[in-house]
Amino acid sequence: MINNRALVLTAFVFILFGLLVARLFVIQIASHEKYKSQADKQQNKIITLKAERGIILDRNGEILAYTKQDNTLYADCRMLNGRFKKDRKKIANKLAQIFGKKPSYYIKKIKRGKGNIILEKKVSQEKARLLEDFVASGFYKIQDYTRVYPYENITAHIIGAVDRQLRGIDGIEKLYNKYLLGKDGYLVTEQDARGKKVTVLYDQSLDPQAGYEVILTVNKSYQKILREELAKGLKKYKGKAGVGIIIDPNTGEILSLVNLPDFAPSKYGRYPEKNRRNRAVSDTYEPGSTIKPVVVAMLLEHGLAKPYEMINTENGKYRIKGATIHDTHKYKKLTVSEIIEHSSNIGIVKLSDRIDAKLFYKGLRDFGFGNFTEIDLPGEAKGMLKKPMHYSAISKAFIAHGYEISVTPVQMITAYAALINGGYLLRPFTVKKIVDDEGRTVFANEKKEIRRVISEKTSGEIKNMLIGVVENGTAQLAQLDNVLVGGKTGTSQKLINGRYSNRLYNSSFIGFLPADKPKLLCLILVDSPEIGRYGGQVAAPIFRNVMKRIIDVDLNLDLEKKHIRRNKTSITKLIAGTENRDNHEGFLNPGTINKKSDNTKFDKLNLNIMPDLKNRPIREAIAILSRLKIKYKVVGNGKVIGQSIKPGTKLTGKLTCVLKCKMINVPNGVINN
Repeated sequence: MINNRALVLTAFVFILFGLLVARLFVIQIASHEKYKSQADKQQNKIITLKAERGIILDRNGEILAYTKQDNTLYADCRMLNGRFKKDRKKIANKLAQIFGKKPSYYIKKIKRGKGNIILEKKVSQEKARLLEDFVASGFYKIQDYTRVYPYENITAHIIGAVDRQLRGIDGIEKLYNKYLLGKDGYLVTEQDARGKKVTVLYDQSLDPQAGYEVILTVNKSYQKILREELAKGLKKYKGKAGVGIIIDPNTGEILSLVNLPDFAPSKYGRYPEKNRRNRAVSDTYEPGSTIKPVVVAMLLEHGLAKPYEMINTENGKYRIKGATIHDTHKYKKLTVSEIIEHSSNIGIVKLSDRIDAKLFYKGLRDFGFGNFTEIDLPGEAKGMLKKPMHYSAISKAFIAHGYEISVTPVQMITAYAALINGGYLLRPFTVKKIVDDEGRTVFANEKKEIRRVISEKTSGEIKNMLIGVVENGTAQLAQLDNVLVGGKTGTSQKLINGRYSNRLYNSSFIGFLPADKPKLLCLILVDSPEIGRYGGQVAAPIFRNVMKRIIDVDLNLDLEKKHIRRNKTSITKLIAGTENRDNHEGFLNPGTINKKSDNTKFDKLNLNIMPDLKNRPIREAIAILSRLKIKYKVVGNGKVIGQSIKPGTKLTGKLTCVLKCKMINVPNGVINN
C-alpha cells in the first residue's frame, strides 16, 4: 500500500517536473525572443533625441535663425497617483524651488492629471541643469527645441517659419526643410523595477545628426534699412501696403526682400494671411510706365526705333482705335529717349504700333513676363501676359504703357536687371550655399543665365535713357548728391470690381546705382498711397532714402563718389507737386495738365547764320535745325558737345549737320540743367 502511494507520488513529481521543463523550454527556447522583448521593454527605455535644426545665416555670417535647446518637464500621473504617491511632494518641492511657484501648484496638477502631463514647458538649459541629479519616480524631462529668429519681422518673408514639430511651413524654412531638419537619434537606458534610470547603453544608442547650415545671399543690414524706410514711406504717404526688393543685377542674388505688413515668424499662426503672404512673389499688379523701357528695348533691338528719333506726341492727346490716350503734360514732339524721360503714353503707344503683335508678345515673354522666375521662395505667381490671339484692337497700345498685363515685383526687377546688365535675363535666388556639419558644401546656387534678351549696345542705350529719367525727367526725387542714379517711375490705376479707380493707385520706382556700372538694383512699390500717389513723388524718395543709408553703411560697395551740381529749381517744384510729375497712365482719367507746350520759341533766331548748339539737349538742337531746314545726324547721346557746321557759318543751300553728343554727367559728375 505504502509502495503504491510512493509510486503515485513519484509519478506525480516526474510529471510535474516534466511540465516545468516543458514550460521552461517554451519560455527559454521556443518563445525566447518574445519574452526577451518584454523584459527589454520593462528594463530598457528608448528616449528620442531630437536633432538640432540647422541655422540660417546671411551672406556675412549673421545668424538669422537658430535652434535653442530647451527641455519640457513631464509627470506620469498613473505612477504618482498610485504606488509612488510619496514622490509627488518631492517633485513639487524641487520645481517650486527652481521656478518660484508654490508646491501646491504642481501637486494639484498631478492629482487632476491623467497619463503624462506637462509640468513646465520650454525650460532653459540653465534651469534644466539644476535637475541633472534629481531622481523621482514618474518624473522625466525631454529635449524640446525652440526655433529662434533674432530679427523676427525684419527677415520674415525670406526666412519663413516652422510648426511645433520644427518642420518648415513657409519661406526658406519650408523650401529647404530637408537640409535644415537633421536626423533624430535615440538613447537606450536601463532602469529598475521602479522605473529609475540605472545606466545608459551607449553602444545601443544613436547620436542625432544636426541639420545643415543654409547661407543666404541676403544682407541683413540692407534688409533692416529697406524695411525701416519702406515703413516710414507707408506712414508718410499713407500707403496700404508695400514691397521692396534689392538685387545684384549682375548675378541675380537677392540682397533684400521686404513686404509690409509683415509678421513675426515665432508667432506665425497669430497673424492673418495678408501679413504672411509674400507679395513680392505672389501678388500681381499692372506695372504702368515701368514697362515702357522694356518696350523701347525691344524696338531698339529690332532696329524699329533710334534713341534720338523725333516722335510727334500730339500736344498731349491722341485718338487710337476709338480710345483716347493722354499725357499729363503737353509735348508736340519728343525723342524716343525723352518719351522715357517724361513717360509719354502717346509716344510709347505710337512706337508700339511699329512692332508686330507676335514679336511684341515674344519680346515680353523673353523678358520673363507671364512665366515663373524660378526664384527659390514658395508661392510664386506667373502673372498674366495675353497671347496675340486674344488681343483687341487696342491691347498692344495699352500693354505698352502698362495695362492689360500683370506682373509680380520679382518679375519686374528681374526684367530690369536684364535691361541694365548687358542684356541677360537671370534667375533670381536667395540661397547662396548649404554646408554640412563638417563644413562641406552640399548644395550651391550660382549665377544662371536663362537667355540673352537684348544686346549690350541696346542695354547701354536703355541705361542712358534711365539716367535721363532721374536727372531730367519724372524721377528727380530719386537723385543722390554724390552717386549717379538711373531708374523709372510707374503709376497705375488699380482695377477694382472691373473698373479702374480714380482714387487708388500702385506707385512704383525701379532704380539702380552707380549708373555707369550698376551694382544695386532696387524696386519700391507702394499700394494705394493717399498722399502723392505718383511713383515719382512716393516711391522714388523711398528709394533715395534706402540707397543713401546703404551707401553710408556698406563700405564693401566701393563706390566712386562724385560731386554732382544740379539746378534745384525743378526739384523744388516737383516736391511741391507743380512740376514734372510722373505721367499719369490713366487713359480713363487724364489728370490735370499743368504745363504749357514746350515748343521752343525762335523769334530772335537768325535764319541765315548757324547758331551755337553746344551744351543744348539733343531735342532742342534738333528743333533748331528743323527750324533752319537743316538735315541732321546724331552721333552718341546726351548733350551736344560738337557740331560739324561751326557757329557763325553762313547758311546756303541744302546742308546736313552732324551733332556729336555725350553724357557729360557720367565721367565728371557735373549736371547742368
